Amino acid sequence: MILTVTMNPSIDTRYQLDKLIIDDVNRVTPEKTAGGKGLNVSRVLLQLGDDVLATGLLGGHMGAYMAELMDADGVKNDFVPIAGETRICLNILHEGNQTELLESGPQIAPAELEAFTAKFAELAAKADVVTLSGSLPRGVDAGYYAELVKIAEEAGAKVLLDTSGASLEAALESDAKPELVKPNLTEINGLLGTSFTTDDVDALREALAADGRFAGIPWVVVSMGAAGSVGFHEGRAFRAKTPAIAAVNATGSGDSTIAGFAHAIAAGADDVTVLKTANTCGKLNAMDPKTGHLVMDCWDEVYNSVVVTEL
Repeated sequence: MILTVTMNPSIDTRYQLDKLIIDDVNRVTPEKTAGGKGLNVSRVLLQLGDDVLATGLLGGHMGAYMAELMDADGVKNDFVPIAGETRICLNILHEGNQTELLESGPQIAPAELEAFTAKFAELAAKADVVTLSGSLPRGVDAGYYAELVKIAEEAGAKVLLDTSGASLEAALESDAKPELVKPNLTEINGLLGTSFTTDDVDALREALAADGRFAGIPWVVVSMGAAGSVGFHEGRAFRAKTPAIAAVNATGSGDSTIAGFAHAIAAGADDVTVLKTANTCGKLNAMDPKTGHLVMDCWDEVYNSVVVTEL
């Protein structure tokens, strides 16, 4: 079983406009989704045929509605209730642009976090792979993901961590290491204090090997947008190049990539298959107007076009 964690979920509301008119009325038809990075991962894993369970924190009327949306999507879920109201996030697609309005989310009380920690320990003990995705809500210390990594690893599950900023730094500095981290090039430059470009793969490899924070993490993947990604796995280095596509909605592509990693790692796939699967999922999500959804009819075409080279 694959367990996905979304600590700061949201009702994602998407508006498609030919033109966004500022300081005037824009009439729209909304599309509402049970959102948050971990929920995007869950929906993709369902398409891939995995046994997946979603967990996290839900509260208020919006939380109840979000549970209904998850049920409608067929996403099995076991969330911990909180007093605060689950947030709403808006995504406005207009004139080839994407404008997002993101609420910060509710404040989490210590007792609520304790309840979730207990729930997580119970569920992680049944999982083969755990994904931890996105931001932490207010009231939760930046080191909390590191705590969850330790709980899951001690239970025998492999943890894929997809976060940034202080929570990523805290996890890297912890003794308990996840199976995989997936910062983008900007984030990795911030962590290393460097200014690497997509052409500086050898220098990036040396810098990661010299940084003790990454020691003990089997998979370090650095995403590079249209240039693909580089993956470092237990001493081996790979460059993944992806085909050019007609992107419709790139929101959730990083989450879809994590779903591909979770799917392939849970299946015990070889390194090349892991990278091809993950990159294919990211591309197929960008081809679909829905967030956290793959154009499965194009799987073979895209998968066979992803080129993975060992460096």
